[in-house]
Amino acid sequence: MTSDTVSASALDLSGFGDALMKLWPQGDKHIAGLRQAMGEQMPAVAAKWDFDSLDIIAIFMGQVSLECGAGLEVEENLNYTAKRMMAVWPSRFPTLASAMPYAGNPRKLANKVYNGRMGNRTGSDDGWNYRGRGGTQTTGHDGYEAAGQATGLDLLNDPGLVNDIRFFLETAAADFVKCGCLPFARKGDIDSVTHHLNGGFTGLSDRKVWTKKWRAALAVQPAPKPAADGVLRLGTKGFEVKALQQRLVELNYAVGAIDGKFGRGTRMAVIALQLDRGLPGTGEVDAATREALQRDLKKPVSEERATATADDLRQSGSETVAKADNLNWWGKLLTFTGVAGGGGHAAQKVGLIDNVKDATDQVQTIRGVVEQVQDAGGWVVSVLQTYWWLALIAVGIAGVHFGGAIIRQRLADHRDAFNMSR
Repeated sequence: MTSDTVSASALDLSGFGDALMKLWPQGDKHIAGLRQAMGEQMPAVAAKWDFDSLDIIAIFMGQVSLECGAGLEVEENLNYTAKRMMAVWPSRFPTLASAMPYAGNPRKLANKVYNGRMGNRTGSDDGWNYRGRGGTQTTGHDGYEAAGQATGLDLLNDPGLVNDIRFFLETAAADFVKCGCLPFARKGDIDSVTHHLNGGFTGLSDRKVWTKKWRAALAVQPAPKPAADGVLRLGTKGFEVKALQQRLVELNYAVGAIDGKFGRGTRMAVIALQLDRGLPGTGEVDAATREALQRDLKKPVSEERATATADDLRQSGSETVAKADNLNWWGKLLTFTGVAGGGGHAAQKVGLIDNVKDATDQVQTIRGVVEQVQDAGGWVVSVLQTYWWLALIAVGIAGVHFGGAIIRQRLADHRDAFNMSR
């Protein structure tokens, strides 16, 4: 606790209820009595979750106000049109036809887009049961489980408790703290609070507007920011480092793992960028380095590197190319063996070309049956026993294809000076 904070139980929250009534004018529309209940509960909630300054409460309520629409959006609205679905989930609904079955059907849509992630089981009603609710829009089986563990509520069996007036504020505060927002709220760092609660920066400008309104309503000034040089250096961790790593990779500087940890690989990449831009090679991201990162200038390469060939990489002892060549060799061997086996098989029958045609016809015929018959295992075994050589040819061709793709990618990396490993 800093000198600018006091015991949470000693905070003067007498104006919180009035502020809530003013800033959430329709806050009781979906949950009757919500504002009064929140006003009465805030002192106890602040004490329990260590909200030890009015500014923390202003930042917390700024986030909650955005997430639940000041009480007007306490439950996620999944009643989408087909066009809206295509815009929100383009990979899931690439065409109008694929979205139409879910239009105007919130339950079906929730299970479609949420099942199989966030702890939701596939083929279940979890997506719908654990849709977004509450002051921080708790979502997903894992989200409800974590909130339940933090508050002692059985939210998995009764997820609607998140919107119960007795627990609405409590579950929001628990989510805020468990997401790691509190240390950043103490610093007045709304960007970082948003990133930890939201997982990104969705609605950041509106969150700042809401926070400003709450600060004014509670008559508080922003928390003083601690002295810091803002420099990213070896040992620094967090989302800023991850963003730095992603930017370095975009500029063709290899950093190793993009994990949000400023390690030796990231430091070497920063030094390389600094030297390429005519800056001192400190390995630390200061203001000048940040400016250099904003410029779309990729890592410069020599003419020799830019015009290199796969043979040049072989001669230099590239392990990646050597392994790809090995894969190519095995692919060609399998292809040759398959062709030879198919030729022998055809000699016993009516010729290789007719044999391949017969096999192809059978595969095409059976393919339609497989879509309707669940147990196709026996047929697959039978076909492989008869046409094993076709399988060898397919595997061999795949080996040659992937071997070539690896070499092409390694050569492209080499020419761009992106991947400096061998």
